[in-house]
Amino acid sequence: MKQVVHAACPHDCPDACGVLITVEDGRATKIQGDPKHPVTRGFLCAKVAKYLDRVYSPDRVLYPMRRIAAKGIAATNAGEGARATQTWQRLTWDEALDEITGRFRKIIAEFGSEAILPYSYGGTLGALNGASMDRRFFRRLGASELEPHDLFRGG
Repeated sequence: MKQVVHAACPHDCPDACGVLITVEDGRATKIQGDPKHPVTRGFLCAKVAKYLDRVYSPDRVLYPMRRIAAKGIAATNAGEGARATQTWQRLTWDEALDEITGRFRKIIAEFGSEAILPYSYGGTLGALNGASMDRRFFRRLGASELEPHDLFRGG
């Protein structure tokens, strides 16, 4: 069965774009801007126009992963540079959360909670994302805080 679902763009930009998603047999097959949206009038940015390509990509990361090989340029036995194979190991959600918790606790014990600086001010700066759960979490943790405008203000 084919149906068109009215939705809001997940990027939470200031325009709060309306999107129309065509769904066939439980799978989104098309995404387009809502021509009735008062600001964007059916326009979608390049990121959202290709959204389904990312959502259904076989390369999409669906589970926590840990890098187990060096990234970037690695020296070979012959002394020449070579691109290292980026190898990943799948973790359970509990393993990933335990690892993150352990790292945070170590940093806090050694340097204090302000040594943790969350960086999440780029990209989706709309009303829904402002003061969201990540900011509440890091504020409760006692992490350092940045004013979002400081990162994007012109010289």
